[in-house]
Amino acid sequence: MIVRSMAVAIGLLLATGVPAAAQQQSRKIEVPADKKWQHAATGLIVPTALAGLPRNEITDASDREIDVSLQFGDSNTTHATIFLFRPALMDVPVWFDRVETQVLKGDTFGAAEPIGTPSGFALPGGTATSALRRVYQPAHPPFRATGVAVLPLGQWLVVVRLSSAVLSPAELDTKLSTVVAELGWPARKPNVPEAPAAAPVQPCATPLRYDPKAKMKKPDMAAGLLGATLAMMASKPPEDGKKEEESAPATFCRDGEGSTELGVYRALPADSFAYTIAIADAGNTISVYPDLLSDAKKPGYAVTLNTLERAYVFPAFDRLPEPVKVMDALTKTRPISSTGRDGNEISIQAQ
Repeated sequence: MIVRSMAVAIGLLLATGVPAAAQQQSRKIEVPADKKWQHAATGLIVPTALAGLPRNEITDASDREIDVSLQFGDSNTTHATIFLFRPALMDVPVWFDRVETQVLKGDTFGAAEPIGTPSGFALPGGTATSALRRVYQPAHPPFRATGVAVLPLGQWLVVVRLSSAVLSPAELDTKLSTVVAELGWPARKPNVPEAPAAAPVQPCATPLRYDPKAKMKKPDMAAGLLGATLAMMASKPPEDGKKEEESAPATFCRDGEGSTELGVYRALPADSFAYTIAIADAGNTISVYPDLLSDAKKPGYAVTLNTLERAYVFPAFDRLPEPVKVMDALTKTRPISSTGRDGNEISIQAQ
């Protein structure tokens, strides 16, 4: 069975005491084998089989279908997994980069060899090449080929993972197209623009200069309230009919090589004072950015952990911290405040 890399995210959430969906045990969604299943929030319809691979199981790592996995086929021959989730950062290139990193640097496929370059393609019924895909040749048995496709669906992502012990890379590429085509994609609303064309993330031209002396400050309730308010505002999707240029998402570059555990990304033009840590490949992020309550005399860098369900605001750093230092600090520190992505409530944590 192919699963996303969740160990780092789960460990971080457990260490901080965050009651997020990622900590919960997956629950099985019971659907008769001869019946289609429809995701309530997106309208995506999943048939009983894809490309000749029968549907086996549907699970949800949350309690309200915000992190759904669907299994198809046989892991001994050809197997597909469909992941449907609402990422903290809605960006196809970033999450394609994270999924591809699991393939290229993880243990499952060894030193897998990419076939060609990542290619952009349009969703069925669409025209914008807003999705990305690629096929790879694993370095060792039992797999002969594996492939990835990452597709946008409003504020949600659909990630397709397909691996086979019997198909060649070319055959698997064809089957990947069939899997995508046979999903029941909902019709796009006429007043909602298509997602923008996607291109693979490129390395940042110059690396960030972190300060090795950076330390986390004491908790500040005012900063916690402001951070939660900003996170709540950022989580609101653009209104239907809003001009595309007003709601156009940022384009990111990658700072450094990245690992299976995390990747560091910066909004272009490359920001020298902020970055985003994408944890593993399952949609959780950490945002590091200048604290709005700080000034030149007392600078600060706010830190927010963004899960599929909530945003958690932590004490700021006094200087721009290295990503590893941020990850380590969050395992030892409780958040100051948090806010849900679906409402207007803000919780202040007792310190």
